[in-house]
Amino acid sequence: MKRILIVDDEASSRVILKKIVSDAGYTVTLASSGEEALKKISTSRYDIMLTDLNMPLMNGIELTEKALQIEPDMIVILITAYGSIRTAVEAIRFGAFDFLSKPVNKEELLLIINRGVEKLSLVKENILLSRELRKIKNVHFIISENDKMRGIINHSKQVALSGTPVLITGENGTEKQDLAKFIHNNSPRNKYQFVFVDCTSMEDDKIESELFGHIKGYSKKFPNSHRGYLDIAEKGTIFINEISRLSQHIQLKLLRVLNENEFSKLGEFKAHTTNARIIASSSVDLNKLVSDMKFNGELLNKLSLFVIDIPGLRERPEDILYFFNKFVEEFSKKKNMPIKEINADVTRMIINYLWPGNLTELRNVSERVVILCNNGIIRKELFPENILEVEQYKDLYANSNYKSNKLKAVNDFEVNFIKKYLKLCKGNISEVARVIGFHQISLRQKIAKIGINPKEFSGKSKKANEKLKHS
Repeated sequence: MKRILIVDDEASSRVILKKIVSDAGYTVTLASSGEEALKKISTSRYDIMLTDLNMPLMNGIELTEKALQIEPDMIVILITAYGSIRTAVEAIRFGAFDFLSKPVNKEELLLIINRGVEKLSLVKENILLSRELRKIKNVHFIISENDKMRGIINHSKQVALSGTPVLITGENGTEKQDLAKFIHNNSPRNKYQFVFVDCTSMEDDKIESELFGHIKGYSKKFPNSHRGYLDIAEKGTIFINEISRLSQHIQLKLLRVLNENEFSKLGEFKAHTTNARIIASSSVDLNKLVSDMKFNGELLNKLSLFVIDIPGLRERPEDILYFFNKFVEEFSKKKNMPIKEINADVTRMIINYLWPGNLTELRNVSERVVILCNNGIIRKELFPENILEVEQYKDLYANSNYKSNKLKAVNDFEVNFIKKYLKLCKGNISEVARVIGFHQISLRQKIAKIGINPKEFSGKSKKANEKLKHS
């Protein structure tokens, strides 16, 4: 809701203007003089100032000039009983948005205010466009063949309808930004801005300035005034990538935003309000950072109302094949390099590779093989060395049809994956559970179900140890 400051030395005029503006749904504050108005502007933020031109001590033009020095983006509308083209031109020259004469016409006043609100929105939109924050990015992973991911997608649609904070966790490369964008697009805020703040690519002072903004002359490094994203995207969504990188000082300021919907620009004490939704991500364990006193526990509690954990590709092998085929198709069309066939041994290899870089790595590899493919057939030789070195298992498929082999792929992946880590951990189920992030009881049940004998991997014999060295 926009905040409007009405300045007039006549009490009756203030009452009339307040009724017109407040009935239209705006939040109104009154001031009886220019001096009082400047004090209010110095301590609180206003979107629009509606001021009388002729007042004692400080007239409307003087007030306009001084007010805009404090709040440069504020819309100023002047009202006078002595309206003239000359006065209007002078007022606009000092920064006024528009001008109207007494007695005030209700419809004309509200029309000018509405135009002022539209200008504020356009200013914010232009700032975002100039910072290149609204680039369209393909959102891939919100389509999935994996049951767990489908559950996450459906849950995210429900979460999107609320305005509460969201914490997205998962390994690097699991496209947490795309899920944040998906939540924004499925929320009532989708008409407003989506802002991406990457804590991995900026220093602390830059992050703080980008989020909260700063006043003119704040420092030599930041000499000009700057509007922060909490102001620009006040009705939209701010996605903070890798929130664990924030300093303790910025964490406290962000906690104030979540608790009170208020913040202050760098270099001032004035409180600004914001209704921006905060979505944060982390690829590290924030609870451990809280225990190590490296992350604010109250902030984590605020963010943890909805925690969405994105599983890595190794936990959803059916998506490896799905997205590899999808990416290959996309890049072949984009680069006009038709792909006729994907060799069966390629399918076996990529399903057995663990993809530590997840979808990001899979997309990059898909682009690489399309570029290197010169005969329309994707072969093993086109892949990077680290993938070629993956351990080869038995043939997983009788044919290249994806859907007909889905269940077999999942089952064989689980068997091979568990066997591999039983080898590495010498048959110690507790250690395997810890390494792969699986509950120990659930892992024992799965091992019994698929018929693996952990004792075969105990490594007690010399022969078993030799096999382990070459695994």
